[in-house]
Amino acid sequence: MSFAEMLEGTRVWVTGNLPIVVGGGVALVVLTFLAVVAARRRGALDPSKLATANANALTGERALNWAPPEQSYADRRGAVRREGQPVRVLLASNTFRNGAGDGYVVDRSTGGLKLATQSAVPPGTTVQVRAIDAPDTIGFVTVIVRSCRKNTDYYELGCEFEKTPPWNVLLLFG
Repeated sequence: MSFAEMLEGTRVWVTGNLPIVVGGGVALVVLTFLAVVAARRRGALDPSKLATANANALTGERALNWAPPEQSYADRRGAVRREGQPVRVLLASNTFRNGAGDGYVVDRSTGGLKLATQSAVPPGTTVQVRAIDAPDTIGFVTVIVRSCRKNTDYYELGCEFEKTPPWNVLLLFG
């Protein structure tokens, strides 16, 4: 096939398909226009929102690069401990004289509580704990005493939740 024959074949294809080529071009321009209009209505092309989006992306990147404080290898906790204002709690166990006692939550995590009480409780004991200010609809939470240390005027109980309570109950402990 000679060059002239190939050129003639191309002309025939373009001439025969001209309506399809023009229609495709017009459709591409219309779809692009509609996409730009829709983006403006959503506010995606608003310069002030683009600046805010860039700032949020930067903040998100910084958050991804944040490292938690170093944890001691001697500390075997799986959850981060939080201190805060002491929260008064009711305690129920067979180890107390009347079956009930009271104390304070001095620090907490999603894994357990550190309680300050007047009485020693042996490790391995199951204790029921409930915040004094908890509504009547919230019941006791079961914890297992893992450690008991004598402080000057009170005992510190390191307790682990038998089953992690829901978030709304955890918040009652401070």
